[in-house]
Amino acid sequence: MADARPRDLLTDDLLERLGGAPVGGGPSGEGSAGDSGVSFGTGTSSGAGASFGTGGGARQVARIISRDIAKLDAAGYLKITLPREFGGLGCTLRQAACGQRRLARHAALTALAVSAHLYWTGAAADAYRAGDDSARWILHEAARGALFASGHGEPGNDLRFASPDSRCEPSGEMGYLFRHPSILSTVTPAWDWVAVHGITGDHRPDAVLAFAGRGSRCIPAFRVARVLPAGTPSDVFTSSATAWGNSLLASVEYSYARRCFNDAVIALDRRHDTSAGVHPLDQWPVAESGLRLDTMKSKIAEITHPWPLIPEQGPDLGGQRLIGLYTMRHNVADGAAHVYRLVHEISTSPAVAAL
Repeated sequence: MADARPRDLLTDDLLERLGGAPVGGGPSGEGSAGDSGVSFGTGTSSGAGASFGTGGGARQVARIISRDIAKLDAAGYLKITLPREFGGLGCTLRQAACGQRRLARHAALTALAVSAHLYWTGAAADAYRAGDDSARWILHEAARGALFASGHGEPGNDLRFASPDSRCEPSGEMGYLFRHPSILSTVTPAWDWVAVHGITGDHRPDAVLAFAGRGSRCIPAFRVARVLPAGTPSDVFTSSATAWGNSLLASVEYSYARRCFNDAVIALDRRHDTSAGVHPLDQWPVAESGLRLDTMKSKIAEITHPWPLIPEQGPDLGGQRLIGLYTMRHNVADGAAHVYRLVHEISTSPAVAAL
């Protein structure tokens, strides 16, 4: 396993046995998973603002994805970001993003559901390699099989550690009371630890990042990971989590958009009328979709390819790295939305509609 890459663990046989794929979405532009209550792709939040809800259909989808996650765990995929001394692959951000793209092409909702686990463990590994042991417990928990989730499911909150609307206040010794109930919404079923974020204080406010655990093995059941001045992430763990999180979520959204486009093109190519004299793939929505998808992939590569295993601990002067990261995230979300609309045009073109 030491020489394996994340995508190598996702064998064709494993992917064929996964069931967490969106139903009836993508080409319509919304990417909703039927009537299950699980949405994929909600504006600029790129699906991270969705939650499983409480409906019967949502519970069924959650059960399917939980089974998928168990299969991925058995294959070792949930440990790809852990350093080798913790039983993982010690993969780079680039390798993890590549693995998530492969997974999302076959089971997009499952890929979305495990993204938080991968970016929290990836950030913890970055901090550990940089000599910061404050997040080492995350690596130990993941090594023994714990599943991490993110409880910042409000639309748009995947772009930052805490929304100004999500408030918290000190409560007891080393504890906080989070006053925004939607802070616990997540797309990861059956989690062991969920990250919660909030802003505390009014004058020079702090951003609080903590992990709430459930189950007898999560002791203590509440761990405060960071209390930092609100604003640009200023340490390895938080800056890495921002980079890993946005990059992996963007990779999932790009891959799903690519899948929708490929499916629409294959259907169009198979059904077109050869007597028309003009090949339907010559139409502009096909070319425009291809250009946007290529741009999305290159923007992700600009962030993931140079990301080092041991990030610099210095501050992001002027927020340039953060600006580049959020620019990539916006580019992918905006590009995917355009691709979904173009795919709808491709799917309803006369060459298909006439049949």
